[in-house]
Amino acid sequence: KVGEKMAMTAPVRVSGGTKKTRVSFVIGKKYNMKTAPIPLNSNVKLREIPAHTLAVRIFSGPPPKDERVIRERALIDKALAKAGVKVKSNSETLVYGYHDPFITPNILRRNEVAVLVEGSA
Repeated sequence: KVGEKMAMTAPVRVSGGTKKTRVSFVIGKKYNMKTAPIPLNSNVKLREIPAHTLAVRIFSGPPPKDERVIRERALIDKALAKAGVKVKSNSETLVYGYHDPFITPNILRRNEVAVLVEGSA
């Protein structure tokens, strides 16, 4: 449906870092590719993401800067290596936010840094 309003969703996923950032929003179970509202902006694309498995670090605070994301990713990589779990080839680092950026105090914000692991779609 064109012009249908939809509530803000969580999580918001950011990938790509500072050079070329891609922001993704999760659409609720109420929608599928045929029933999702049609974006009004031509830069917004709908795409279905297949089920996948992530290794994740969770922390509170403001949306993380690149340095924090790099540090969290290194901790994930180290833990996965120790557990014998392989990161999916060419897997980018994903950052998830679960908060309203305008209202939620930093201490209450939930952030995640994640990476796809082998066996994921």
